[in-house]
Amino acid sequence: MIKIPQQGSPALLVSMAHNTSDLLRAATLKNVGQMSLSACRLGWVVVFPSGNNEVHLGTLMSISAGIEPGATWNAPAQLVSPEYAKQGATAIAFFVAEAYPSVGKPWKADLAQMRQQAGSIALQAKS
Repeated sequence: MIKIPQQGSPALLVSMAHNTSDLLRAATLKNVGQMSLSACRLGWVVVFPSGNNEVHLGTLMSISAGIEPGATWNAPAQLVSPEYAKQGATAIAFFVAEAYPSVGKPWKADLAQMRQQAGSIALQAKS
């Protein structure tokens, strides 16, 4: 399990917890932007040796109290299946897919870039 570094994102994944039934049982996000965040979505890339990496998105999580700039928030379980390993995945890379400020346009990760970065990071981790 790896985190994809993200420049330009108003929220960063700062910690993760995994178990045998959910590969992202819990996650902590930090608001590194300038505005309060009212919702977010996490994503993950399942990395396969073939290079046919799969991007998955979790559900949109509404944050009623908001995440103020500099604050952290504990995201609920994302129900990431351990079956990926049985399918031959060599790594699963997690990232912030979307962040919604209280006011203004949402920020969205470039999913093609996340897929490419996940493959590169997984290769480096094996070296």
